[in-house]
Amino acid sequence: MTALKILLAVLAVLWLISLIRVGGRVRYGQAGLYAAALAGPFQIQLWPAKPQKAKKPAKPKREKPPAAEKHKKEPAEGQPGTLSRLMKVLPVAGEACGALKRKIRIDDLELELIWGGTDPAAIALGYGQANAALGMLWPILDHNFKVKRHSFQVGLDYGRTEPGVELQAAVTLTVGQIFALGIRYGTKALFTWIKSGRTPRKRQEALSHE
Repeated sequence: MTALKILLAVLAVLWLISLIRVGGRVRYGQAGLYAAALAGPFQIQLWPAKPQKAKKPAKPKREKPPAAEKHKKEPAEGQPGTLSRLMKVLPVAGEACGALKRKIRIDDLELELIWGGTDPAAIALGYGQANAALGMLWPILDHNFKVKRHSFQVGLDYGRTEPGVELQAAVTLTVGQIFALGIRYGTKALFTWIKSGRTPRKRQEALSHE
């Protein structure tokens, strides 16, 4: 009974961990670029990098004598090269990217275009083009991703000499989704890689045994 309770507790903990959302947040505007990694309620700043404490200068290492060059291993006759094997794995990578795209959730998307300039006619024309571009952008995002919250705005500022943009976006997916995609497509890519390394003779022998 105690072992069953421990097992259920472990499964409950793993289930809770699988629900944690991880991802990233990006902000861009007049203040510059800001990027952070997200893990549940925690946010780790990636850019701009925080200043690190000055480290003591390391002692110079003694230079080792150059080792003798090893002969590069060339593929045996009839054996596929690395490039041809990678080309066969690429379709699996494409499938994984497609599945990942459907799992990613855009939690927050804010885009503000501020149109400015010295020519009123050019400002009016640019304002109309910006609205049209945003109108085309939203259906693409809505069709390909799950968007939790979004805000698109276009403003006019006759005091500006050039257009400006303010962007903020946060994308996440759960740990469970990452694990499931990794198991599914990682296994598929591994089998494809192993299969692509077989010579035509080995492939024929493997088919004859099946």
